[in-house]
Amino acid sequence: MDYSDQCYFAKTDDIFFLPLASIISQSSTGSAYEQELEKKLYTTLSSKAEINDLCEKLLAKNSEYSEREEDIGNKISQLIASTAKVRFQLISERKSHSKSQHELEAKYTAEIQSLKSEIKTLKRKATLTQKASSIDKDTILSLEAKVRELEDKSSDPKEIDSLRLELERVKEDFNSKNHEIECMEKARDRSDT
Repeated sequence: MDYSDQCYFAKTDDIFFLPLASIISQSSTGSAYEQELEKKLYTTLSSKAEINDLCEKLLAKNSEYSEREEDIGNKISQLIASTAKVRFQLISERKSHSKSQHELEAKYTAEIQSLKSEIKTLKRKATLTQKASSIDKDTILSLEAKVRELEDKSSDPKEIDSLRLELERVKEDFNSKNHEIECMEKARDRSDT
């Protein structure tokens, strides 16, 4: 069938082909009607060509948008994969950090307990040393009194020298214990802070 002398009209989804001659033969006014009909036909065909051009442009744009959408989809997939990787690393680091923190806490807790025990021991030693120092002080005072008494009563230089040596030894022992007490108190003060 030759469609060169036909035109077609689209109505919804159906296409109707009408012979141009049958349209022209139906007109009562002849050439004026024919010219008007040709003009409308030309306008319709021009509009159809414009619509086809627009349709092609829209299809091209749609294709471009589809490519962009696919590209964005790929980027989203990459971001999701990267996010999952970073999340996994973060969880691993948190677990490692938590384990290290627990180990450090256990270590420092043990050290603190050890230091507390050592502080208690030093406090006991300091108390005992202070008591011993108090006894030594009383002994020193007693020996000094005996030395003076013997000096007044006795003229035996050997006995006086012997008492003086014992007095010196007790004083040195007393000074040594006082120094030890001072050191313990300093150590205790440092551990309290």
